[in-house]
Amino acid sequence: MSERLLIKNGRLLDPSSGCDEIVDVAIADGKIVGLAPNIDASGYHVIDATGALVVPGLVDLHTHAYWGGTLLGVNADKLGPAVA
Repeated sequence: MSERLLIKNGRLLDPSSGCDEIVDVAIADGKIVGLAPNIDASGYHVIDATGALVVPGLVDLHTHAYWGGTLLGVNADKLGPAVA
């Protein structure tokens, strides 16, 4: 039996659906099973997300592409995608 998780009072941001509101997110068997204010916490492991953002997976586009500027810099012309 998998754990049931309830993320309470987080600010849900989902640009694809236009959602920007304070809601609870219920998760069971690895899937979202409820989005609503004040979901009953009975039977859930609760995480209080008050003051925090709840968002879908994000992609970190941060790079150090200034070649020669620092030891972390990369040559973007060699490593980046080719432009047709």
